[in-house]
Amino acid sequence: MRLVKVILSTLVLSFIISLFGSLKNYTPISQREPDVYYLSVWESFNFKFMYLTPFLLLTSVIAFLIYVRIVKIHRLSNIYKAFKVVFSILIAASITSLTVFFIDNKGETNDIYLIPQGFEGDVYAFYNIKGAPKVKTEDGYEVHVINEKGYFLTSKPDMDYGTVTDKYFYVDEKGNRTPISNKCVSLFGTGGFSTTSGHEKIDLRYTGFNLTKDRCSQEFMTAIHGWEEKKETIIHEIVKEYYGVELGL
Repeated sequence: MRLVKVILSTLVLSFIISLFGSLKNYTPISQREPDVYYLSVWESFNFKFMYLTPFLLLTSVIAFLIYVRIVKIHRLSNIYKAFKVVFSILIAASITSLTVFFIDNKGETNDIYLIPQGFEGDVYAFYNIKGAPKVKTEDGYEVHVINEKGYFLTSKPDMDYGTVTDKYFYVDEKGNRTPISNKCVSLFGTGGFSTTSGHEKIDLRYTGFNLTKDRCSQEFMTAIHGWEEKKETIIHEIVKEYYGVELGL
């Protein structure tokens, strides 16, 4: 019962830290730069809560188990008291450090998307693909070369998070680049897919956006688009090619 209280308290703490951090990092519309996508409070909260909660839970559970273990050793009452004070300070310092990091850290995505000339529709980037190429960099940006089917694969474990500072280009057969306005890009957000095949765990991460050629506008850029069925088809292709697993439709 006490462990359940510890877990619930940790979840509440993570919720509060994530919410406060997302509100603090929110950029008002009046202060935003043109053609730059800024995370909403909800998107920022999801990111912070998803990454902060596991660490806090692990730390809290370990601290609780050590506490229970030491309480049972009556002969070490003085050591226990000293340990309790030191451990409490360490836990408090860890939580404080994480809180400062999640509140003050405003990361940037810094990605370049190279898209086949004339392509229109859904574009995806998949991460943590076993055997896929590493991401190449260019002037501090990670380069995502989109194939004819509209997606990019990499073995990099996860994407970068924060303010979306990505650049988009059409690329012709000769490699010439034509800049694409951010107003032609409407972001999907982020997602993941997990399954187990035998003793191997498949855990993919992905992000994406919808690209238009003739509907470019502020309204299109900020519109909400759901994940399309095309994403499911691509995941089936990836899992079959890189893991040799046939997923049921």
